[in-house]
Amino acid sequence: MKRDSRFAKAHGCLAGLALGDAMGCPTEFLTPEQIAAEYGRVEGLVAAPAWHPHSAMSPGRVTDDTEQALALAGVYLHAGRMSAEAMARALLNWAEAQGRRLSLYAGPSTRRALEALRAGVAPRESGRAGKTNGAAMRVAPVGIVRAGDFEGALADAVEAGLPTHGTSLALSAAAAVACAVAEAMREDATLEGVLEAGMEGAVRGRAFGAWVWTPPLEKRIELALRLVRQADSEAEALQTLYAYVGVDLTVTESVPTAFGLVVLAEGDPMRAVRYAANIGGDTDTIGAIAGAICGALQGVGALDRALLAEVERVNGLDLAAVARGLVGVRERI
Repeated sequence: MKRDSRFAKAHGCLAGLALGDAMGCPTEFLTPEQIAAEYGRVEGLVAAPAWHPHSAMSPGRVTDDTEQALALAGVYLHAGRMSAEAMARALLNWAEAQGRRLSLYAGPSTRRALEALRAGVAPRESGRAGKTNGAAMRVAPVGIVRAGDFEGALADAVEAGLPTHGTSLALSAAAAVACAVAEAMREDATLEGVLEAGMEGAVRGRAFGAWVWTPPLEKRIELALRLVRQADSEAEALQTLYAYVGVDLTVTESVPTAFGLVVLAEGDPMRAVRYAANIGGDTDTIGAIAGAICGALQGVGALDRALLAEVERVNGLDLAAVARGLVGVRERI
């Protein structure tokens, strides 16, 4: 693949993640009915309602989804490889920088794991209770570095997830997203190929971490895809995903729904992040995952550059520089 093409896909992946996160931030925790009553329909960057936990955040502000993904990217940029130990250090540094905001930004599994790491628990043991979607939400840079390399994406997704989400369920989800992005990064990638890679990642990722009882994630993704494909309209597809798959931060709800939105959007990152911002529940994480996969598939040219520029301005980000650095790591491994 030509370097310019790989860069466009890498930039699109990070941009889709950040836009999905920023657009979903104000509507997180809300129902579809509350979102409709407050906004009609979210199409861009809006402020959270005055009574919302994110009300003090400016429109366009990203959350832990983007910030932890960039922390993960930093591991590659500084060390050239992924390890659970390096990821743990990166997350501890991220958490320290949050200060009092950490209780708002970090999910329950991450907070517990950070406490364990500070108490001296090893990074390969500290996440053994983590069953939510935090590893999946931040893992997209793994797919960039391991573009076209399923086995490498699988291995690095596990390493990156272990410190906070070291269960078979959470690592299955992280592997599903990382492997989907790695496939999307191929020059000749197709939507069906990306979905197949994600499903296989879910199967293979379940072999790692502390075992937990759960429906197999690939079956939940299969259900989400079937509901979308059987729906007679966009509205029906969104309603059935919300009602039958779910939008909670639990892995078996938010991650399959994100894959469902990838299909509903036909791989278009802007459609995917707008669907996510309006579907309710864990909107920022659903949007970050769907946006990252679609952004990698179609490249940065498919993103709204004005919205992207505003997100970068509000958060002081240079996603192109990060993407360029990750592509450089990919070329050296």
